[in-house]
Amino acid sequence: MPSPLQSPAVWAFTQVRVLIWMLTLVRMTGLMASMPGFGQTRVPLMIRVALVVMFALVLAPVVPPPRELPDGIYQLAGLLVTELAAGIVMGLCVALVIDTVAFAGQLMDTQMGYAFVQFLDPVSAHPVSVSGALLTQLTMIFILVSGLYHQMILALVESYRILPIGQGLPLHPLALVAQMGLIMVRGFQLAFPVILTLFLIDVMEGISGKYMPQLQLIQLSFPIKIGVGLTVLGILLREFSAWIRPMLEDVPRTALRFLS
Repeated sequence: MPSPLQSPAVWAFTQVRVLIWMLTLVRMTGLMASMPGFGQTRVPLMIRVALVVMFALVLAPVVPPPRELPDGIYQLAGLLVTELAAGIVMGLCVALVIDTVAFAGQLMDTQMGYAFVQFLDPVSAHPVSVSGALLTQLTMIFILVSGLYHQMILALVESYRILPIGQGLPLHPLALVAQMGLIMVRGFQLAFPVILTLFLIDVMEGISGKYMPQLQLIQLSFPIKIGVGLTVLGILLREFSAWIRPMLEDVPRTALRFLS
């Protein structure tokens, strides 16, 4: 009786499953690499690799095979690039939430006078201002607490129904531009109370300087604006969870919408 390892059918089935696992691994790699948190450099490389391999092993059995198997190195390279791009697009939808909050913090700090004080943010690995770093850290806490990572993994499984393996990645330039504009709108919405309050303080200081020229407005404006700005920011933090929750809940649907 011939050994099962000598059967061409067994080898063909094994090759298909290995190909599916490899393509799943690539899409999962793109998702984890572009998502804030576990995909950042502050997480050890071996842990990130182990997470990606483990998730790929779990997801590969439920991923449907491609309609046509690649018959050359160029077709296989095209599949790998498409899968990597699909994962990166999904992960960037989470990163856009972080960018929205960081943009709002930058606007606040520009008005409060903290724009000159910047340091490296461990979430985005980019220089950010004081308020931006505080808000991004809170956002990461809400991402972990809300279970968004679980929802994104479920969205990754759903993405194989919307964008099967072997299908080209659709391009939505207008949707991308609209999403970038939404970052600015929501960021300004979050920073608007601080900006408005500090603008009123500037108006009051201008009127005071008009009628009392002996006032040292430059020396008075910085502590006043910093104190009032931090007070308004503290009040905003009480409503921050209610403001950001709809954005986090909409991330998986937005990611799937970019792939459809």
